[in-house]
Amino acid sequence: MNKAAKKFLTFFILIATISVAKAKEQKMLSIEKPLPALLTKKLILNSDLLNKVANEITAKDIVEKASKKISGIVSWYADKFHGKKTSSGELYDKEGLTAAHKTLPFGTKVKVTNTRNGKSVIVKVNDRGPHTKSRLMDLSRAAFSSIGSTSSGTLNVEMEIID
Repeated sequence: MNKAAKKFLTFFILIATISVAKAKEQKMLSIEKPLPALLTKKLILNSDLLNKVANEITAKDIVEKASKKISGIVSWYADKFHGKKTSSGELYDKEGLTAAHKTLPFGTKVKVTNTRNGKSVIVKVNDRGPHTKSRLMDLSRAAFSSIGSTSSGTLNVEMEIID
C-alpha cells in the first residue's frame, strides 16, 4: 500500500472512530479499545485490508500516527509517592518530568499543554494510571507545577504524543 493510501485509510478510520464515540455520547475517545470491526465492515464491504486494519489498529495507534491532540484532565502525584517504584521499575521523583498513563508505552514522550495559560511541558511516561476514570494522566509534581498551580489539584490540558 502506498503512502497516500495509508494516510487516507488512517484518516478514514479516525473519522469513523470519532463518529462512533459521538454516537455513544462519549466525551473522549477510548484509547484502550480496538475499533469496532462491524462498523468498518459496513462502511467498506468485506475489504480484506480493512478487516486486517480493524483488528490490528486501535484508536491509540491512530492518535499516535496522526499526532492528534487529546483534551482532558490531569492531576499530580502526591509527595508520599516520592522515592517509590513506578510500574516501569523506575523510582518516582517528584522533581522529574514524568507521568502516568493507562496504556501508552513506557518511555513515550508527551507534550502536555495547559489550555488556560498555554504553558507546556514534555514528560516521559514511566508509570500506569491515573486510577480515576475521568483523568487523562497523572503528572509528577515538577511537571504539573511547570504548567499550573498544584493548589488547583487538576488542570484541563491538551496532550500530544511527540515520541
